[in-house]
Amino acid sequence: MTGRKSCIAAGKAGKVRRGMKMENQYFNEALQNFVQDFAYGGAIRHLADLGYDTDRIIKEYHYPLSRDTIDKIVKEHLKEKNKEKDIS
Repeated sequence: MTGRKSCIAAGKAGKVRRGMKMENQYFNEALQNFVQDFAYGGAIRHLADLGYDTDRIIKEYHYPLSRDTIDKIVKEHLKEKNKEKDIS
């Protein structure tokens, strides 16, 4: 290969690697969210049903999740619960 052709081939290979990295990153993030929800989501939703808010869950239970993650689970659950109430 000439110098120009090898540079073009290397550029294409770099784009493919970056695309694969982004796909891997997306997959790893989705897998992490699934595992966290499986491990802790049910318990957090149950506590929300009992009237616990995000701060109380964090204070009384030391889940290895960020505040944002716990807050997101609580808010989405309460939002979904309110939708179900409105339908029935």
